[in-house]
Amino acid sequence: MNMTRERLKDSAPAKFFFAIAGGRESYRPEAESLLAACCGELDSRSALYRFSDFSTYYDEETGGPVWKYLVGVKDLLHPEELVRIKHETERIQAGFAREIEGRLGREINIDPGYLNGWQVVLASVKNFTHRIYLSAGVYAETTLLYQKGGFLPLPWTYADYLSDPVLSFLAGARKEWSRQGG
Repeated sequence: MNMTRERLKDSAPAKFFFAIAGGRESYRPEAESLLAACCGELDSRSALYRFSDFSTYYDEETGGPVWKYLVGVKDLLHPEELVRIKHETERIQAGFAREIEGRLGREINIDPGYLNGWQVVLASVKNFTHRIYLSAGVYAETTLLYQKGGFLPLPWTYADYLSDPVLSFLAGARKEWSRQGG
């Protein structure tokens, strides 16, 4: 019997989602179509909320107040897909680049993530103390924990991830993950 093989097991599949932010509604159908082409059918959506109420980080780059929502991927995927999916979202974002006040800016920002029974994980191309390098320029961070029937923040959790639209979406996505056998 090989003890290493017994201890090393594949991760359970996860419920992937995208946080899509931008200044105009016109980008949404095309962005969702491109995301579905790379990751499969999209199912649930959160309520649209004004991200600029939580942070003005993207306001200048996108040319004004930013609205955001989350959309889920219908089928469960394996967590190791996060690197490939982050690369796809970077490519999709680049397709929405435009000149804003004499410089190139993004019309949208798309952050992929996933959840499972224990945490919500987000992908990033930026390193920081709490992020773990995966590969090919992509980092991951656990942004929320799931314990005792609810989502708990960490010191670096983005403020909007504690808002009703996001927590409601994540609770529904977690139920769907469980229903799908995650």
